[in-house]
Amino acid sequence: MTYTKEDNPRMMFARQSGPHRRPPGRLAAGRHAHFAAALAAAAGLAFDYLTPLGVAAGLIYTGVVLCALWAEKPSAAYLYAAIASALTVLGYVLAPHPAADAWITLTNRGLTILALWLLAFIVFRQKTIQAAQEQQQSELSAIQEKTVDGMITIDTSGNILSYNRACKHIFGYSTEEAVGQNVKLLMPDPDHSAHDSYLHNYLRTGQKMIIGVGREVRGRRKDGSTFPLHLSVSEVRVGGIVLFSGIVRDISEQKRAEKEREAFIEELSRSNRDLDGFAYVASHDLRAPLRVIDNTASWLEEDLAKVMNEDSRENLQLLRSRVRRMDRLLDDLLEYSRIGRADSTQHQQPVPGSKVIQDALMLVNAPAGFTIRIDPAFQNIEIPKMPLIQIFANLVSNAVKHSETGTGTVDVTLEEQDSHWAFSVADDGPGIAPKYHDQIFKMFQTLKSRDQVEGSGMGLSIVQKHVQHVGGTVTLRSTPGEGSDFRFTWPKQQRNAKDED
Repeated sequence: MTYTKEDNPRMMFARQSGPHRRPPGRLAAGRHAHFAAALAAAAGLAFDYLTPLGVAAGLIYTGVVLCALWAEKPSAAYLYAAIASALTVLGYVLAPHPAADAWITLTNRGLTILALWLLAFIVFRQKTIQAAQEQQQSELSAIQEKTVDGMITIDTSGNILSYNRACKHIFGYSTEEAVGQNVKLLMPDPDHSAHDSYLHNYLRTGQKMIIGVGREVRGRRKDGSTFPLHLSVSEVRVGGIVLFSGIVRDISEQKRAEKEREAFIEELSRSNRDLDGFAYVASHDLRAPLRVIDNTASWLEEDLAKVMNEDSRENLQLLRSRVRRMDRLLDDLLEYSRIGRADSTQHQQPVPGSKVIQDALMLVNAPAGFTIRIDPAFQNIEIPKMPLIQIFANLVSNAVKHSETGTGTVDVTLEEQDSHWAFSVADDGPGIAPKYHDQIFKMFQTLKSRDQVEGSGMGLSIVQKHVQHVGGTVTLRSTPGEGSDFRFTWPKQQRNAKDED
């Protein structure tokens, strides 16, 4: 809504008239047209008696048809032509005329009727075109008035010619207050003071730097407050007259949302930095005392082996098992924090699916009583080696750990679809009640005591985060006593994690 010194006018607007309204007295004018036509018809009939051969009457009858210019409907022209034609014939019947001049009279009457209908056709076409133009103007004006964006028209002097309803809400000025004023009324300084020179410079040079281009500018409300606007401008030439049109949109809410988003991104970045700091502490500062505790317990167990009783030996072993559990927990926390943050793509290259499953099963400590069946379809696909090895290893290990008998069967299957693979790891173990299906994916959540089932409670959280990071989904189908079926999808083309970050 402003100009830059380099770009010439920054606010220039194309002609748009306000809402079309029927001119006052339009209906009255229609009635007056009927009255004027009646007077002209009466005068024409009277003149048949006062002029030789009815020539003057024919001229007056054309005035009857012309009265249709003020009628409301275009069809009035043909109605008036029919009435005038009937009166022309009636005048011939009633008016006295010498027999010798009959052919002249008939010729005059015929020419009059022809002229009347030709004139009626011209008037009808003119009225039809005018009505179509008025209808089109009315529709355009209604669109302008109802649009949610502000629309303003100015002339080459910068004076506002039209100002729709949306502008009232944007700027606070009513139509009566804005129309006729210079458009710089809606601009803050410095554009308010420099606008006229910007407009003059554009008209003088004709150099288009802003026409047809949208940009962000500042607007000024009636109360003096300023706010951000998005402005797009255009130029229209109508009959040699240059007019300018502008569409304005208040983007205050959009700018506020952008600031909130930037603040959120900054907060997220800060949280990521904190997470990096935590990962460093967990990797170095926490592991060091754990190693000291484990070594000390080992030394005590060796030095006091001859004097320790069974309870003391069990306590030392329990202490060392808790140290190992804490060490595994740190490993899992570090792995969880790194998901989606690794820069290297070395292990994300596609490899045969059978190779991925083979490597995953090498990480699983399955007892002899377990049978793990692999879908032959894995031999026919290529999938990323990491993190799918870890995902399959976690899910199969989970089935093995939670077996109550130490035996069972695990089926690893896949279904290839258009845009992704659907994998399944199903077991015939004890199953999980539906009320726990969401809980098990949370960090540090286990359904059994860690003294019963060794683990950090992070395995399924890691699986879920890996799957969600690439845009997949992970679900559980299970009921107590009927085993568990973990299903997850994996897109064939992964999203670029760097771009997302």
